[in-house]
Amino acid sequence: IDRPDTDEERRLLDVVETASARHADLRWNSKFPRTSRAFKKLLEKVKRWKNTESTSSFRKEELLKFFTTYDKTQDIFAFLRLLVAIQICSHSAEYVPHIPNVASGVYSLKVWCFLYVTPARVESEGLMMRALASALDVTLIVETFQGGYARDIYTGPGVPRPAVTLLYNGNHYDIIYPHAPPSESSSHQAS
Repeated sequence: IDRPDTDEERRLLDVVETASARHADLRWNSKFPRTSRAFKKLLEKVKRWKNTESTSSFRKEELLKFFTTYDKTQDIFAFLRLLVAIQICSHSAEYVPHIPNVASGVYSLKVWCFLYVTPARVESEGLMMRALASALDVTLIVETFQGGYARDIYTGPGVPRPAVTLLYNGNHYDIIYPHAPPSESSSHQAS
């Protein structure tokens, strides 16, 4: 949201198209068409905010307002969960060895995804975070303050630093934002 250009939004719209094709290949009966439209609408909204004479601070406030109610965002979260399932099922050789109940034959990969990945408010594990980062082609690192080393979840080739940093507290992940420069509004300096 800080970048003045819309290159990242266009790139993410391409990711949605790729995911749509993979979803069609998997022949799933899911809410993908509706949820992907919600995600696209969010990206288009961000592009509109950037095309106005708005400040980064204003855009952050608008994005924060947008995410304050679950009814506005539930389809976006559902899309991201479906995107994870699509990534895992489309690259099964990469993910199945890390899913004991699938590797041992207890569940098919599709059933496992529909039980443990796509339902709302189900905790996301590192494998799912890695699949989401890979599907979005976003570099991601996880920090922890529990004294241990948290491995990079996903880093793209030749990328010097992560685009997103998360803090894992043992129960869930929080996004770590860079400290805002003094010119930003005070509400973002706490970030």
